[in-house]
Amino acid sequence: MEKWFGAPDVVIDEEEFVTQFRIDSNTQSSPVYFKLFSFPSAPGVGVMSIRGSETTYDWIVNMQLWSSSGLAQFVKWITPYGWIWNPIIPDFIRWVNFAQSPSIRNVAYYKVTTRFVNDVLAGYGGNLYDTIRITGASLGGGLAIITGAQTDAFTVAISGLGATLGRKAFYPPIDEEKLNTQTFNFIPERDFIARIGGRAPFFQNGECTAPKNNLFGW
Repeated sequence: MEKWFGAPDVVIDEEEFVTQFRIDSNTQSSPVYFKLFSFPSAPGVGVMSIRGSETTYDWIVNMQLWSSSGLAQFVKWITPYGWIWNPIIPDFIRWVNFAQSPSIRNVAYYKVTTRFVNDVLAGYGGNLYDTIRITGASLGGGLAIITGAQTDAFTVAISGLGATLGRKAFYPPIDEEKLNTQTFNFIPERDFIARIGGRAPFFQNGECTAPKNNLFGW
């Protein structure tokens, strides 16, 4: 932290706080990984950072949560006048996910992150925080978008998968207005994965400086 921020104790990694929450809430078995950072100069403010895809299981969760949205987008793109399906796509995804809801809910990382934010803002740990901001990258960005919209916490995601199309399939369902007003997603130019799920209005495309023959800019 000192290397990143130039001085000691500018930002505090609240590792013990998060660990104790995982124990108290019996969520240690969930593979989702996140941190909470506090700022001595801004009492009551915390930033939750959610890790992106790192393990094979993380990628499986990616597929479980966003495969229906990706399929719906693909069908829309290859169908002439596919835009006419836009009004019913969220309902279609909800119906598809309803059929497989038990398996999806078992791997729903966002249930842990949403519970964390809600519990902390409700006073867990001694009313230490009255403001939480959320961030994350890749899978973590997608989870940040979902969590932020479910908890009214403002969110900045990097390459986060979207929740606009699948908003009715999450539990609890997400209000589209909250997605449109409380979440921001930074999407690199050639990051096609981050376009899955639909983009809310607040996003920024980043220019890729890699050669054009390098499809993914690696």
